[in-house]
Amino acid sequence: MRAKEQTMRKRILFAVVAVCAGVAFAAAPAFSQESKGGSYSKIPTVKGIETLKAGVKAPDFKVQDLAGKEFHLASCCDKDAVLLFFWSFFCGPCREEMPMINQMTRDFNGKGLQVIGVNLDGREMKKAIDKFVVNEKVGFRIVFDELSGDAFQVADPYGVAGTPAIFLIDRKGVISFSAVGAVTGEQLKAEIGKVVK
Repeated sequence: MRAKEQTMRKRILFAVVAVCAGVAFAAAPAFSQESKGGSYSKIPTVKGIETLKAGVKAPDFKVQDLAGKEFHLASCCDKDAVLLFFWSFFCGPCREEMPMINQMTRDFNGKGLQVIGVNLDGREMKKAIDKFVVNEKVGFRIVFDELSGDAFQVADPYGVAGTPAIFLIDRKGVISFSAVGAVTGEQLKAEIGKVVK
């Protein structure tokens, strides 16, 4: 199978994973705003995609946020550590982790951390995402990943095999922590504490 066809299959599988996760979320009780994240044990992932690990230089990228303003990773890492949170509107575990990511945003406000939610649904979902951000009081910046040919501009270079996925990047632009799936608030807070000192 040609590389292009393989990539397309991965994108399709990724979309199916997101929809299935959304169905599971819709059938479950409402998630508490006090959630610390990580109450789910395992999420579906696309096989054959290798997630970037700690110690690797974070791939640079430029994308636009909900307001149409540009976000450039390199310009942020010059002054702050960056927490990238890859998510989908249709992903139940992503929505479960939102309160925890919001809490990290509050806890480290003004302490050298920028939290960026990288949405994988595309601008076609902008109205729904705008509403979700308001209703859930999302306190961090949301940007859209974009397809370049058959690949995501941001998710693919980072090796995002499923959502939610987290990458913590230090001021040198190096990944200090990454995870796909469940992360507790205590674990994430400890990892952030290492890069904002």
